[in-house]
Amino acid sequence: MGQVLTAINNKSNHTTELLTCRVGEQWIGFRVQQVREVVKQQPRTHMPKAPNAVAGLINLRGRVITELEVRQVIGLPKREQGEPFHVAIVETVSGEDFGLIVDDVGEVVTMNEDAFEPTPQSLDTVWRQISDGVLKQKDRVLVLVNVDRFIGLTISNLNNESYHEMTFH
Repeated sequence: MGQVLTAINNKSNHTTELLTCRVGEQWIGFRVQQVREVVKQQPRTHMPKAPNAVAGLINLRGRVITELEVRQVIGLPKREQGEPFHVAIVETVSGEDFGLIVDDVGEVVTMNEDAFEPTPQSLDTVWRQISDGVLKQKDRVLVLVNVDRFIGLTISNLNNESYHEMTFH
C-alpha cells in the first residue's frame, strides 16, 4: 500500500477525494466519484487481434468490462509475467465501465483542489492529454488523471490505429 498523501492549502475549501495508484514509479490519482471499486486480477478473456492497450474482457458480477493496461497507454514497459496488479473499475461520464490496470493501489485521500498545479508543458503528449494537474510532494509528484480523457484518448487511438501496428509511444 502507498503512503498517506497530505496537502495543506488555505486558498479555498474545494476538496476532492482521490484514489491513489502507482504505475511503474509514477503515482497517479483518480477522482473517487468515478471509481466504482478496486479488484485484484480477474479471469480474463483475451480478444484476438486486440490492440496492446486492451488486456481483455472480464465478467465482474454479470457486467462485461474492458480492461485497459495503463502501462501500455502511457508508454511504460510491459509488466513481468506473474507480477501482481490491481484493477480500478471506473465509470465514464457516459456510464460505461472500464477496468484500468495499475501496479499498486495506495489510499483514498482528500486533497484541496487549489494544491494542484497545471500540468507542465514539458511532459509527454499523453501525460498532458490525460492530466488535470500535478501535486508536488516531499518525495514525489502525483498526477491527477482525468478518467474520461484517458478513456477517450485510448479508445480514439484504438479506433484510429491498425490493430496489428498498435503503439502508444
